[in-house]
Amino acid sequence: MVRLADKEGLAGELAAYLEEQTSLGFSWVVYDSDQPISGSWDLVCYRDPFTALEDAAENQQIFNWHVAQPILELMGALKKIDYSLNNKDMNRNSLENFRAEVKALKVPEAMAITAESMMEQGVEKFTVHGQIPSDAGKMDVTIHMKKSGQSDYYYLNRFEVAQSKAKPLEKDHKYLVTSPNPAGDPKNLTRQFESAVQAMDYFREQKGNSELAAGRFEDKDMQYRDTLVTMKDGKIDYVKKEFSQAFYSPIIRNSHYVDRGKGFSIEQAANMLQGRSAFREDLVSRAGEQYKAWSVYQFDQPKDRYGNYTMKQFGEGYGFDLKKELAGYQIKELEKPEQLAQLVEKLENGNRPLVTVVLPNGQEKALRMEAVPRYNNLNFFEIGGKPVKREELKKDQGLNQENGKGKSRSKEKNKQQENTPSM
Repeated sequence: MVRLADKEGLAGELAAYLEEQTSLGFSWVVYDSDQPISGSWDLVCYRDPFTALEDAAENQQIFNWHVAQPILELMGALKKIDYSLNNKDMNRNSLENFRAEVKALKVPEAMAITAESMMEQGVEKFTVHGQIPSDAGKMDVTIHMKKSGQSDYYYLNRFEVAQSKAKPLEKDHKYLVTSPNPAGDPKNLTRQFESAVQAMDYFREQKGNSELAAGRFEDKDMQYRDTLVTMKDGKIDYVKKEFSQAFYSPIIRNSHYVDRGKGFSIEQAANMLQGRSAFREDLVSRAGEQYKAWSVYQFDQPKDRYGNYTMKQFGEGYGFDLKKELAGYQIKELEKPEQLAQLVEKLENGNRPLVTVVLPNGQEKALRMEAVPRYNNLNFFEIGGKPVKREELKKDQGLNQENGKGKSRSKEKNKQQENTPSM
């Protein structure tokens, strides 16, 4: 095999040089095979094989072993090396770009690892499924990966978030869909799913007899599975009462298209799917102008032509000032700049962070809070989810209470004066 010096682009340069030599009528080349080729000066071209072979034989008696071969052979080998190195660089760049994108979009680590494995195998187009925590248990995430038609670059151009009303599974349990084996095997085929959304989607695709259950997959445990839904001849013939709401309620889902890691993150999309708002400062209008705005899904409006929820946005002109609203409450996390920055980031991503609120009476209470730009305020909740009246938490509430007491005492004093007989 030809040996080359460690120089970027050398194989391509040498191939181009040899191609030029062939156009000048040269057809054979001689080079020292014991030393790495470092440039075109290490290649001696000849017009006929006899002279080339004679030169190689003479040189290897005096110096190292020399090789004489047709230029087209060496040129082909160099082009293969050049392609391989470029391909390797493209794969490395693609992987670096992918890792930067998944970090920006907050793709779960396990999903990113699975995607990298598929990329290494050269799979042209694939999806990776995963789950993230949500208010109601778990939310499904699916990323869509595609290989470029012109290179080995991979693009993450779309992801989807989805959630059903199914309750979380017991520990070590999975959803099990049993159906006839398409290969004709008399033993039924059972597929396992962590996700209720995926399990129900797959179950509904079945055409014959099928069962959707929950339990452990091991043979010894299958007999104890909890049957949730059954299908006979392609039609649903049984749904367990406790699972009926989850099965018949529409699955809430939405897709987001991204461009090289830019777009709503999975965290933001998941929080918006739960009815909250998310803030982005890199939005671009149809006119190509960048702007900042809070966005929220419009669940009460028809979906767009792609089956996604439309969004309502609240820009800078709407008047919602998150930091100004936060200043209206005595929140301990506002005392340090770094904690304030973290709190703002969490709220802008649509989260419900846990904060410590100092009540007007001086007591401290741990509450969850969320930003509500639509109504220019904040919402507070007990840790268990019960709403808390924000009016009872505001800084000026204690002052209002004192003013109320003062007014009450004044009224009482006036009343006493009115009832006192004159002298």
